[in-house]
Amino acid sequence: MAEQTGPTYLIIGNGIAGITAAEILRSEDSAATIAVIADDPFPVYYRPALKDYLGGRVREDKLWARPRSFYQDHSILFHADRVVGIQPDQHIVYLQSGRRLGYHRLLLANGARAAQLSCPGLDLNGVTTLRTVDDYQKILSRLNTVRRVVVSGSGTLALETVETLRHRGIAVTHLLRRRTIWSEVLDVTASDLVLHEVQRDGVDVRMEDEIAAITGKNGEVTGVVTKNGDRIACEMVVIAIGIEPIIDFAQSSGIACGRGIHVDGKMRTSVPDIYAAGDILETRDELTQRTRVIGQWYPAIQQARAAAYSMLDLLDTDRPFSNSTFYNATFLYGLDFASVGITNIAGFQELVAPPKPRMYRKVLLKNGVPVGMISLGNRKQALAFKQAIDAKINLSPVLDRLFDDDFKLGDWLTKQGVPPARLGVTRSGDRIVQQAAYPGRTAAPIGAGGMKEQQPMESLLIPQPEYARALQLSETRMSQTRVVSVGRQPGITLLIDEGTVSRRHAEISYANGQYILRDVGSSNGTFVNGRRLTAQNPYILQPDDVVRFGTKVNFTFTQRAINPKVKAARRDITMIGLPYDPRKDNAPLGLPVLSPDGSLLLPGTKVPVPANIVTVLKSAPALLVIKNASQAPQVCLLKEGKHTLIGRDEENDIEILDIAVSRRHAEVLPGPEGFYIRDLGSSNGVIVNQTPIDNPYPLSHGDRVTIGGHLIYFIHLQAHLQKAGQQASPLQAYAAAAPQVEGTIKVGAVAAQHTAARVPAAASQQSPQGQSTSSQIVICQKCGMVNTRIARFCASCSAPLATGMLGY
Repeated sequence: MAEQTGPTYLIIGNGIAGITAAEILRSEDSAATIAVIADDPFPVYYRPALKDYLGGRVREDKLWARPRSFYQDHSILFHADRVVGIQPDQHIVYLQSGRRLGYHRLLLANGARAAQLSCPGLDLNGVTTLRTVDDYQKILSRLNTVRRVVVSGSGTLALETVETLRHRGIAVTHLLRRRTIWSEVLDVTASDLVLHEVQRDGVDVRMEDEIAAITGKNGEVTGVVTKNGDRIACEMVVIAIGIEPIIDFAQSSGIACGRGIHVDGKMRTSVPDIYAAGDILETRDELTQRTRVIGQWYPAIQQARAAAYSMLDLLDTDRPFSNSTFYNATFLYGLDFASVGITNIAGFQELVAPPKPRMYRKVLLKNGVPVGMISLGNRKQALAFKQAIDAKINLSPVLDRLFDDDFKLGDWLTKQGVPPARLGVTRSGDRIVQQAAYPGRTAAPIGAGGMKEQQPMESLLIPQPEYARALQLSETRMSQTRVVSVGRQPGITLLIDEGTVSRRHAEISYANGQYILRDVGSSNGTFVNGRRLTAQNPYILQPDDVVRFGTKVNFTFTQRAINPKVKAARRDITMIGLPYDPRKDNAPLGLPVLSPDGSLLLPGTKVPVPANIVTVLKSAPALLVIKNASQAPQVCLLKEGKHTLIGRDEENDIEILDIAVSRRHAEVLPGPEGFYIRDLGSSNGVIVNQTPIDNPYPLSHGDRVTIGGHLIYFIHLQAHLQKAGQQASPLQAYAAAAPQVEGTIKVGAVAAQHTAARVPAAASQQSPQGQSTSSQIVICQKCGMVNTRIARFCASCSAPLATGMLGY
């Protein structure tokens, strides 16, 4: 029996939990040996998108969440095998092939299987569970010959399947074992509201009944017999009654299990050096001690993040992510839905909002402190409730107006100094200065002089002269959007080619106005003012700190005021219209670069925004959407008074065809001080400048918004210039004094009307760089590529071009 030398980290399972953990382990420990064991050679697919695949809205090739080259790209060993046992005291895993693998730390992320009925007829063609891509392909292959489908199950999976099949024109009978759906979360009122929508759609709903037998002829399904004695003719039976964690080999190895594996707050099992995450877990509510198998996408990701950071000894345990109070947002038969914490357990005070059509909201409290909430038909305040639940805030002072239309719980909590809702797992040290962002706290960003200091500053690491010459080092400007890595291997931000510096030595990140230095486990250490830092422990850099990497190379951390004359070119490259030449200086990390020809190159794309479009952006706020690195960004101009919707559905102003993007994901809306962005209860959140947002966030010029796998830049030059107290350029002043006309930019599915200044004819013929102005261009509706006005077909995607798409 062969035995291989064990990897540092061994992961069983390559679903979303296993893959997420593998990515974090690799990003944090570039030298570790990481191995994955699974009997499916392909990495994870987006399980939440399977309903869209069934509905014909997503192609199969778009289901995969990672490329097939994932393991090779991340230097991860893959074993196409199955685990049959674990010997914890020897740190050995036994494989079905007869091999044995050792490990240093082990993660169990092998998921669950679909639960099955126990009745005759399960082997007939046309009977399927719903768990894998293959299951959905079986359904799709039979839809052309199916007139009626019987769906058994009362959870969200059954409900989504019923809705999708009905919208495809298939007759559906839905069997519910009880009188309610999703009883773990929905109470009777909420369930009745959803079921009313289901029945309005023509679904035959039968409560308190289930399948007793499935009948067939010639091996094909012909109908079902229910326990109430009814016979229902059908050509397909879909069983969606839940999942069963795969715990066979874990249980036989002495790991504590119930329905699933038990873990503590650090995702550790009852056995040393073995962790677990994802659908394999059984979770326990801290307040009620109720256990459940969650089996949902977002909690699995956060559990995997927690497990990976715990395996690395980097998990932030001060504000842990709680499985019992996670934020769950979705659609239940067309109704907006969100829930947090305990929602359907007796023994708590219930406060229900006044009834409204197709809407139901309720919060559960214990001695005035919220422990759970449910919002059906309107989830605008759901994240604010999670904020209060996480912080255990007593809501007694506002209970009488909690559901009033003019009461904003989020604003009230912010005034009380309540930190944001916990939406996910954090890495140790990533929040060490977060308290500075909330009222009533005394911490202030370094170099900012408290709230009174307004002078713009830049932060740098400056090498001592002897090392700068010998190692060809120069000033390294710190970034607020990307981690600055330090080391000796190619691809490092600050490359120090000196023998005592490790290949991956240290990193510097930014949070709430402060730069945080962390040694990542170097051989010869990182020193600040002569004192060695403990590996992985964060240190907040102070002005004039002397930092040494290894035994020789010293830098000074410096903050200095930015010369107003070079402010745009050196610090704020996002100020469109001011010259910057990348051949003469290094651009700050992760920021847009304005080239001498007037075009704008954004990080994440290889195709610049042409100079003539940049000219338009000088006079109008806009969103620049990067959908494909090989295509020019889409341009969506914003208008005062108009809400701009972003999501996966066609009716959104900005349509992003990414299954990590929710149907209605976010919106940009005008506010008292400019434009704001807010999350509409999306599954994967909205991230602004690498920080998840919980409430409407005021956008500033140059902000980077991440939605799904796409970057969106907010550009508002005029507001930025006014805020900075600078004078507008002659072209802007000329444009501001010109007559106002209505204009439209259309790019892809984006159509944004706005009032724009018309540049006089003499100025509109040629830009300062000699480029044609916007009156000479057409932007492709399909791919966003800029074309000359005389073109009939797009030079990028060959789609027919319409005239009059950009008129100034």
